Amino acid sequence: MPILYEFRTEARPDNGLIEVYDSDSYLTDSEAVRQSRDTVVAGTSTQIYLHSLQGIAPAEILVRVRDGPAPADNTWAAEGERPTVLDSPTGEVVIRAFAPDIAGHFQLPRPGVYEGCVSWKGRHEAAAQEADLHAKLSAAELQWPADTDAIWATHREVLETYRIDLWWTAESEDDEDDE
Repeated sequence: MPILYEFRTEARPDNGLIEVYDSDSYLTDSEAVRQSRDTVVAGTSTQIYLHSLQGIAPAEILVRVRDGPAPADNTWAAEGERPTVLDSPTGEVVIRAFAPDIAGHFQLPRPGVYEGCVSWKGRHEAAAQEADLHAKLSAAELQWPADTDAIWATHREVLETYRIDLWWTAESEDDEDDE
């Protein structure tokens, strides 16, 4: 299916966590966060949590919105994948992490329920790369610099990447019907 919209950003995980959510659903769900530690991806209908193995190195987030389910992609050597659902009644999606706090936001082609698949690659390699660089800095008795972006720009060989493929499936349920 053709890609209707694509959004890409980088974010440093907050204690290993990157959040993707509808703009009106900003309160963290601690049970889903705990589950993401075991399954890499977890969520509620309006939130998706990605669990990174890194603490400070940036990860890339790629969101692609399609006409329908994503076809198999032999060019993307994913290490794993999980199905997901994102209900976005506002149509505005926020990506949140430690730095920058709001790594990005975008408008979906239309509000509603999107089914999808999250796949990832580079998790273990990027975590090892971060640990190695941290050890080198510690051995040299240097602290992490204030501008960590500069150090990663010169020392990054592997980029942890999460790809979120979404396709619209239904209108969001009207909360007023529940009252």
